[in-house]
Amino acid sequence: MIGKADKEDLSQISLTGIRSLVLLGLLIKSPMSLEEIKKAYIKQNIMEDSNSSDIIRIDINTLRNAGCEISRADKRTDNKFVLLNHPFKMDITEEEAGVIKQAFNRIKEKSDISVLMIYDNLFKKIAPHISSQKVQEIILSISPLKKYSTEIVEQLKTACEKKNLVKLVYKAPTFKEASEKEVYADRIVLQNDKLYFYGVDKGSENPIYLNIKRILKLLSSSKTDDFRKAEPIVVRFFLKDFGISGLQDNENIESGNMTDGFVVCGHYHNSFFAMQRILSFGSRCTVIEPDDFKDKVVEIIKRMRDVYNV
Repeated sequence: MIGKADKEDLSQISLTGIRSLVLLGLLIKSPMSLEEIKKAYIKQNIMEDSNSSDIIRIDINTLRNAGCEISRADKRTDNKFVLLNHPFKMDITEEEAGVIKQAFNRIKEKSDISVLMIYDNLFKKIAPHISSQKVQEIILSISPLKKYSTEIVEQLKTACEKKNLVKLVYKAPTFKEASEKEVYADRIVLQNDKLYFYGVDKGSENPIYLNIKRILKLLSSSKTDDFRKAEPIVVRFFLKDFGISGLQDNENIESGNMTDGFVVCGHYHNSFFAMQRILSFGSRCTVIEPDDFKDKVVEIIKRMRDVYNV
């Protein structure tokens, strides 16, 4: 942090100020013992190994005099100093927090799980340092990952990256008891503010998607020589306009224009998601192929008509 020549040019007052700022950053990150603080100081070149730990006590009192609440290091805190409060919190208004939420909502659906986890971690780091308790809660509520086990999401993310075979415990909404499943891990997807784990079921070899909130535990995750990836359902359809949300990453325009409409080719994880997507377009969409999927769409629309007596 500070070179030897630079440090010699500084007065003791300057060094105390620098050390106090570094100490504030260390304690904001986590509670620390005298020994841990000293090691961090030495690493930053703001303290010598031969220096007394009394220097650190002076820095702690400097922060206390500046308005910081720092606990004593005793048995109750595992002999570590804990930063309980400090006067350097951010003043973010509810309106500004709302703008942050709106901005995040615009990008979250098209973000992969790595990006979502980065934002989730950022919001968790920012929130404790906001002066308003209400704004803290708003910031923490922004991330869709707030409802999920960080450990399970991390494990599934790693399994998808390595294309592992995952054995897990899953509680389906239609069954009283949880069951074990073996799934070839493909990817994690955010849909309608819910996280889904996509893959292929080892037993049936069918595409599978599981609500991650219903995954109770991962029993194992291992490399496999016979990894299976689901063949996507390919649907070609005519679309008059995209609407406000536009097309998804798995949908490509093959031909057309804004006036006459477009021919779009979509690749979907399974027929359920394909059907959901096609029906969401309403009367703006006409399925071109495949024929069996087109017949299913017609059948579902007829059933809907009968139910609602249209």
